[in-house]
Amino acid sequence: MKKLFECELEYFPNPHLMQIYTGFFELEKLGIIDLKIKKIKQTSSSMPITNVVFDKKYKVVYDTIDGLSWITGDSTTNLNHFQKTVKADFYFKRSYDPRMQEYKPDNCEVYPLGLNYNVHPDKNMLSYAETLQDKIKYIAKTNKLFRSLSNKPYFYAKDFEYYPVKLKQNRILFLTRLWSPEEAKSERSKEFRAQINTTRIDCIEACKKEYGQLFTGGLFMEPYAKKNYPLLAIPGSLTNKASFLQTVREHTICITTTGLHNSIGWKLAEYVAASRVVVTEPLNFSLPGNFNRGSNYFEFENPEQLLTQIELLLSNPDQIVETMKNNYYYYNNFVKPKNLILNTLLTIINHKNQS
Repeated sequence: MKKLFECELEYFPNPHLMQIYTGFFELEKLGIIDLKIKKIKQTSSSMPITNVVFDKKYKVVYDTIDGLSWITGDSTTNLNHFQKTVKADFYFKRSYDPRMQEYKPDNCEVYPLGLNYNVHPDKNMLSYAETLQDKIKYIAKTNKLFRSLSNKPYFYAKDFEYYPVKLKQNRILFLTRLWSPEEAKSERSKEFRAQINTTRIDCIEACKKEYGQLFTGGLFMEPYAKKNYPLLAIPGSLTNKASFLQTVREHTICITTTGLHNSIGWKLAEYVAASRVVVTEPLNFSLPGNFNRGSNYFEFENPEQLLTQIELLLSNPDQIVETMKNNYYYYNNFVKPKNLILNTLLTIINHKNQS
């Protein structure tokens, strides 16, 4: 059978891009695309952005960086940088801001990419690394991001996925990390990290006090958390990736907060993959498809609103089940790697057919 599309994919090992690579590899495995791999040397300045040549005609960019943060500066500075430097026919942005339409480069169409998480293909991705040194660097970087004590350095889609099964008891989960302000590269970033940390700590303490044994929460056992908030730090045996994913399945209501550069963090995608009910701070970026407040996720802006939102959900078990079903649908149509990538390819085709 003739393949539908031809794609030449640039590859260098980066955790943020694994979902993108996975989607392309799975479409190749299904016989939908003819895939060629172009190895790119990774440098210390490499951003999680990769290029694809689609059907030998169009340059397509997949951008998975946090927020609008190509360079140091505010969002307007970054949008101007985007407009002046990008050369592409199509640009799919993880942290998609509608303002990008005003700043898009000439002859470039910009679209939201979707939720991002670190998922790997069933085939061994490391075979694409150019040298043993690249493999070692990749594993080390992945483990650092996961903060995982597991011997398994990466996880497949099936490890994240779960059905919208109604549990005997609705429990609440918020396991998270802190960002050391001392590691920030600017005073603005330092203040933002401090704000993120304060929000996460306040939410954990409020939920512990209100829900007791119904709540599982705390901080990953990292140096900054261990030093400054030892009573909230959770042993690594409970927060390594394998244990965390199992814990997600055992809770129905899962909390997440804003990430660096105002981004939507990996945790939200992981919750959606497991068909959980998401309670989150307001989302600062747009997503493809129908991912809506009140049907896929519920918002809060402070610990008091968080408790109120959780209480409303606990008092309405039918809404919990319905939300889990909605997120199961959304994941399988818009987040699952092969469908996320297929959606982008169909978007290109539809645009070209309409132009």
